[in-house]
Amino acid sequence: MGRYLIVFLALIAVIAAPVLMKPETSARTRDFAANNRLVIVTPHLESIRNEFESAFQRWMKEKYNRAVVIDWRVPGGTTEIGKVVTSEYRAALEYYWKKNRKDPWDDRLGMVFTDPKDTTEARKVFTASNIGIGMDLFFGGGTPDFAAMKKSGYLVPGDAAAGTGILGVKAAHPDWFGDNAIPAKSAGETYTDPDFGWVGACLSSFGICYNLDFHQRRGYTDLPSQWADLTNPRYENQIALADPGKSGTVVKMMETILQQAMQESARGIEEGPARKTALEAGWIKGMTLIQRIGANARYWTDSSAKIPLDVCEGEAAAGMCIDFYARNYIQRLEEANGSSRLGFILPSGGTTPSVDPIALFRGAPNPELATRFIEFVLSMEGQRLWAYKSGEPGGPQRSALRRLPIRKDYYVPEHLVHGSDPGILPYATGTSLTYDPALTSSSFSAIRLVIRAMCLDTHEELKTAWSALIEHGFPPQATAAFGDLTHIRYATVTRDMTEKLNLRDGLITAELSRVLAQQFRQQYEHATKLARQGL
Repeated sequence: MGRYLIVFLALIAVIAAPVLMKPETSARTRDFAANNRLVIVTPHLESIRNEFESAFQRWMKEKYNRAVVIDWRVPGGTTEIGKVVTSEYRAALEYYWKKNRKDPWDDRLGMVFTDPKDTTEARKVFTASNIGIGMDLFFGGGTPDFAAMKKSGYLVPGDAAAGTGILGVKAAHPDWFGDNAIPAKSAGETYTDPDFGWVGACLSSFGICYNLDFHQRRGYTDLPSQWADLTNPRYENQIALADPGKSGTVVKMMETILQQAMQESARGIEEGPARKTALEAGWIKGMTLIQRIGANARYWTDSSAKIPLDVCEGEAAAGMCIDFYARNYIQRLEEANGSSRLGFILPSGGTTPSVDPIALFRGAPNPELATRFIEFVLSMEGQRLWAYKSGEPGGPQRSALRRLPIRKDYYVPEHLVHGSDPGILPYATGTSLTYDPALTSSSFSAIRLVIRAMCLDTHEELKTAWSALIEHGFPPQATAAFGDLTHIRYATVTRDMTEKLNLRDGLITAELSRVLAQQFRQQYEHATKLARQGL
């Protein structure tokens, strides 16, 4: 018995030692005074974090003779970041309440304080406070996540008079904000929050990456160029996709497919019943595309960066990809052997440039230094980091980031000659798709839930049904059963589901997801049965 006890205690010691011996701060940051340490939560890749930290340190030393360090927090994608931030603010509000108020804390207050429509004292106390969570900035991710955090009260504009936050940067550099530099909107996309709760730092677009070797070996001369091409049965079990439940950017990509289908369906039709019918038809067409792309999926990864890696290594034939991920892998392959087996294209009329923003957290422990970082990111020194070739004066030191600056005044010969992608001019070329927020933006969470139920929670049933359809030549009854999307009509999702999700009740959301997934599961099983019968 004693022998087992010794082994057990040894295991406990091994597990506990790293926790007990962990310093309060990392060796890299502990020697810096609090006012010289910046805490940033981000989904950005390590390459971006490294380049911006080292460049910001040089900038601060040159301008202010000040040594600073960044404490990066990377809990995952923007969805995971949102969960962490909400949990932290909930705990911070509870602590503040119990310390400063006589009335007892009710756990229900922690569920409603993020709702702008809430009339309880909790919402009033929170929005009037400077309650913080030990983090200064949120840097990188999609606009829907920033908009949601700003709506919840987590992100603040700062104070122009005090020179903090985005308002402080705007007061110091008014010429940076406007149509000549950082526009408020472009192609229907919001680039600067109207209340300055966040501002875009760089641009992103969504496209298709594909493996050239895969297509050549099979004699496919027509490479994918539109979202609809990814529904081709030749790509069965060959499409790489990312989980929309982990990243708001991925949901934004799917939303773009819906926007394109709806706008094409309703183009030229005036407001009225006919336009309403056309929008509904476009919605179903867009959802059908997403369903069939999902049916071809090899997997749904937690990491968007994994997609171009797997495609270039032949683990998948093609994938839906953020532009700079693909450009970086193309560059790596070209550097290795002078050619690239990875291709990338932006679907014509199927994407719009959206922004990766930056924002100040409520209760930021170091708002002055946080403001300096926002100023640096929006300055031309910071903008050059996104786009310049590695080693160019003023550019990244280790590797090119291959991203597109948000500032219009970057796109001039003076800068483009140093850039990795001088031919990509997002403001000059324009786009044939203009994002219309009235169509889908208020239903972002509902779209995410529907896609998960339709494609991820039921992935095995979806793939089985799709395989049966392909094998038996798409018999009509089975094909109709497979593609029956009447239970996720436009009004059902954008009105009924959205209203339920806006209640922010976890039990309601879970039940809605469960019921919807069960409906799709039964639908796919029925379609499989019909297909195998040749019906």
